[in-house]
Amino acid sequence: MTRERVATRDLFSLAGRVALVTGANSGIGGAIAAAYAEAGAAVVLVARRESELMAAAEAIRSAGGKAAHIACDLGERKSLHACAERAPQFFGAPDIVVSAAGVNVRKPMLEVTEEDWDRVLAVNLEAAFFLPQRLAPMMIAQGWGRIIKIA
Repeated sequence: MTRERVATRDLFSLAGRVALVTGANSGIGGAIAAAYAEAGAAVVLVARRESELMAAAEAIRSAGGKAAHIACDLGERKSLHACAERAPQFFGAPDIVVSAAGVNVRKPMLEVTEEDWDRVLAVNLEAAFFLPQRLAPMMIAQGWGRIIKIA
């Protein structure tokens, strides 16, 4: 017995939906963005490194999907607020927000600085709350929305 690959579009459809995914340049966020695009969603990819975002968005478009990107430092409130303002300019208000961005400090505990700690909390906790909070009113206005947190 052989296993066939089941395409995401055969499992569920997100046609007509708009998804914003943080951490979308690689890893779990990148895989989620690609799967959502394959399922028919227009995807706004958000991460810090623009060159990687451009490549991820182009890969989605090359596969027939709709993708745009916003380079955003989620650890900076001004950048996060600007991201929330720009997000609907591409495909309209997001229906789905996935917070998949995350950072960690790879140091022994006694070497972790307060700045290191603040950065981890800003990206992993604060951005995962404040970005969806800014986008939720749009979801409420359209009567449908999903906020997904990856920790």
